[in-house]
Amino acid sequence: MTTSTTPKNEERSARDRLKAIERARAANAKATARLRADVIRDELARPRAKDCRCPITPASTLEQLRALGAGCTAGRWVCPTLDAVRRRLGA
Repeated sequence: MTTSTTPKNEERSARDRLKAIERARAANAKATARLRADVIRDELARPRAKDCRCPITPASTLEQLRALGAGCTAGRWVCPTLDAVRRRLGA
C-alpha cells in the first residue's frame, strides 16, 4: 500500500513545519530576554551600581545597551556597570 500525497497535504505539512520553527524561535527569544533581564538585575543590585546613572532596565535590549556608548561617564571611560553587563552578555 502506498500513500499518495496531495498538494493540499504537502502545504499543510509545510505550514506545520513553519509554525514549529516560529514557535521555537519565539521560545528562544523569550529565554534570551529572561537571561538578559536576570544579568541586568544582578549587576544593578551590586554596590557599584549605586553611582551609575545609565538608563539600563531589565527590559533593555542588546541594541539599546550598545547604543548607550560609554554610558553615564560622558566619554571619559566606560561605565563599570554597563561594561559588566555587556561583558556578561557577550555584547
